[in-house]
Amino acid sequence: MTVDTRPKVPEQDLEKLRGGDPLPPLRADDHSNADPAVETPVEARQGFLGWPVLIVLIAGLALAVIAWIAVELIVY
Repeated sequence: MTVDTRPKVPEQDLEKLRGGDPLPPLRADDHSNADPAVETPVEARQGFLGWPVLIVLIAGLALAVIAWIAVELIVY
């Protein structure tokens, strides 16, 4: 079996390089009563993003640093 190792000529037609139709925006559809439940990607997302998540992450990091310092002071 032979493998062609020659470099391919770059495609000149930009429409062929574009890769197809753009994805539609992800919006929640009307809720269905199907069993098992059929959910869109937006409905299936398990949490919110933004400031509340950032605040929780920063607070957790701060508590971890405080606990680390407390252990260092107690042990040594």
